[in-house]
Amino acid sequence: MWLRTFAGTIWARRLVLILFIVQAMTLVFITRIGTPPDETNHIKFIEYYANHSLSPFLTHQTPTYNLGDKTREVDYVYHYTMSFVYRGLPLSVHGKYLVIRTFSVLFALLAFLALAKLFRKLGISEGVTTVSLLILTNLPMVLMMSSAINNDVFVWLGMVGGLLLLMRLWERPALVDLLWLASLAFIGGLVKRDLLPIGLLFGVLGLVIFFRHFRLLTGQLKRFDWRVALAIVAVLVCAGLFIERVGVNVARYGTPTPSCNQVQGAAACSVFWGNIREAHLNSRPMPAAMPIIEFVPRWIWSSVSNIVDIQTQGWRHVVKPARWLTPLLLVVLLVGLLYALVYERKRFRDDTFSRYRVCVLLIALYYVGVQMVVNYSTYRKQHAWGLALNGRYIIPSILLLGGFASFYWSRLLQRYPRTLVVLTVVIILSTVFGSGLLMMLNNYQLHNG
Repeated sequence: MWLRTFAGTIWARRLVLILFIVQAMTLVFITRIGTPPDETNHIKFIEYYANHSLSPFLTHQTPTYNLGDKTREVDYVYHYTMSFVYRGLPLSVHGKYLVIRTFSVLFALLAFLALAKLFRKLGISEGVTTVSLLILTNLPMVLMMSSAINNDVFVWLGMVGGLLLLMRLWERPALVDLLWLASLAFIGGLVKRDLLPIGLLFGVLGLVIFFRHFRLLTGQLKRFDWRVALAIVAVLVCAGLFIERVGVNVARYGTPTPSCNQVQGAAACSVFWGNIREAHLNSRPMPAAMPIIEFVPRWIWSSVSNIVDIQTQGWRHVVKPARWLTPLLLVVLLVGLLYALVYERKRFRDDTFSRYRVCVLLIALYYVGVQMVVNYSTYRKQHAWGLALNGRYIIPSILLLGGFASFYWSRLLQRYPRTLVVLTVVIILSTVFGSGLLMMLNNYQLHNG
């Protein structure tokens, strides 16, 4: 059919990405400052750097409601970098915010371009990739975070970029790629702490590759290569920053991410929103904890729902997606991924693409599992549902899993092309017209507060 043929063309891909840019930039200019999740906190941190320190290392900082302690904050690199954009722009404060939001659009676009390249290396067709991007870039939380002041989009880019480097190393081990993977493993968590577990995984896999191909990789040092020299400098800088922040935090406080209380004491941190929330939770009767067998399905449902139906303190929207949209998307996702067990089982031994897909799929599921464990650990402390539970935290994996689900559905229904086209059109129309930008624009609170 012509629709399937067109989906595989470069023009279809360009139209999808142009549509994403137009929608994201629309949100950049119309969304009230502070509406997206945690945007106000990111702004306050960027402004603090801009107004107080040219150095990335803060020796003293008084806790505030939004900031808490930032002297030993793990994920500070994004805010420090954006503080120079804030300082250098001869614009109004609002104009500076808009430019920093535009950087989010740019890096989200880079993440989607890298995602398309990764899918190509995994043997996923151009048509399936384009359809996946069309659906994923119209999810409300993806659009909102792509157009907000935040460091979440760097997790998307960091995870996909790291996987691309791994793919290159699996195909042809090269020292320069291994060094850039090491740099990402060190610096990722300093950009956004959600990248700490994936950085650990990249580091372990990088070491395996290094020892497995030791002679080949070290042999590449015999000839001078400016790319290798640059990558070595990057590794040294990133490793130094990692040791200064994560290493010192572990040595001094016993954790890579110490709380405000651990660093500055309970009295100084009493104004911080996290301490205020904790005091409120401690003042109430402790409810009974739900068992993990109940927690897991509820966590999956809440996380996926939050990507389609954004819930944030800055935007309690009235117009919501259709109630059936989240169940539909979740069922399509899970069925597609379950079919992977059948499809890849027959091909894993003899098909290189199959082995690559399985490895990347497991890494995506690992990341989801880490987020769930973190949420369950937080829940067990206070028995309060929803603390640190937000669908945006699993978007890096959703981008991958969404593409995989599209691929496996295309394999499942390959004998029924008309059915596949109808299902694809239904999912696309449901996402675009049932949620996405149209749903967001219908909420006056998005731009009025």
